[in-house]
Amino acid sequence: MSLKITDVEAIPLKIGLVLVRVHTDEGIVGISEAWVSNWKVLKTFIEDVLKPIVVGRDPRKTSRLWEDMFFKTTRLGPMGLQTTGIGATDIACWDIFGKSLGMPLYDVLGGAARTRFKVYWSSGIGWSLRPDEMLAKVEQGYELGFRAFKIRMDWDADRLDADPEKDFEMFKLCREFLPDDIPLGFDANNGYSVSTAIRQGRRFEDLGIAHFEEPVPQHDYRGLRQVADALDVPVSSGEQEHTRWQFRDLILTANPDILQPDIVLAGGISEVGKIYTLADAFNKPVMPHCPSAGIASAASLHLYATVTNAVMPHEFSYEDYSSIEQFESLFLEPLRPEEGYVALPDRPGLGLEIDEKVLQQCRM
Repeated sequence: MSLKITDVEAIPLKIGLVLVRVHTDEGIVGISEAWVSNWKVLKTFIEDVLKPIVVGRDPRKTSRLWEDMFFKTTRLGPMGLQTTGIGATDIACWDIFGKSLGMPLYDVLGGAARTRFKVYWSSGIGWSLRPDEMLAKVEQGYELGFRAFKIRMDWDADRLDADPEKDFEMFKLCREFLPDDIPLGFDANNGYSVSTAIRQGRRFEDLGIAHFEEPVPQHDYRGLRQVADALDVPVSSGEQEHTRWQFRDLILTANPDILQPDIVLAGGISEVGKIYTLADAFNKPVMPHCPSAGIASAASLHLYATVTNAVMPHEFSYEDYSSIEQFESLFLEPLRPEEGYVALPDRPGLGLEIDEKVLQQCRM
């Protein structure tokens, strides 16, 4: 089948995300999504910069497309905008690839080691909440059937050590609520100095923390190594890294216990697949960053399905959407967890189709 890209559009939606669609001359449409603080900039980059690079090309030649999109825009990245735009476009092309073959994406990517995954309920904005308010979010996830959790402080690197005692009380309250056999992770979101992270991590260890995520600023590779070496709890990082080259430097310099690439931010399926190979070469478990419940989550799970030792639970969250019901209505058959697990469908591509009527209502 001859297949060529005819159009690329980035559609900001009221529910909080930017929907990316890649159209072809055969009528096959690939979908993806992205999150940025300024959707106008992302829309411009995708439609005015990336679109001219890919229109007229075969979307199934994903490696060639990725390299052209990346190396022709390197002065714009690779930090955030560039790899996010490329990642979203790349995912949509892989969706087309699967649909053109009538195969689920995990089969196109080489075959699934498993298609059913434990997912963890990811709750954030901890910096602005009281401990009891975070507990209420964890209780909501528990009532929905989730049996693994992470609470996020959502600090930034310029807010070091703002309130570690409140953070600890928040974790302690949530840990005491959850049964002992249910894992609970803590994400500092770059919020601690090295000494505070080590002290805090040791207190978390006494309570039974599952993993300690981004304890220090993402640019402090040496500090991250100090924390990882000092603690017994697995220390994770990687959501702020873009491309295989940054993950190479993260491993060689910081050496975290767990790597956490984001399927969109790190550059899409084409690039994160290479990062997974790198992780395998260095014997590093992967635990994808993906606080989503939609297209990005589906893409991340399809690739994660091909990783033989993908034993860590996968992140899952509805909280950035206006409501669960409105978000799920965007899809004819949404990806919906049951008893804390998500099963990938065997439908072609990502296995998700947009409800066009709802899309029109959701457009910005």
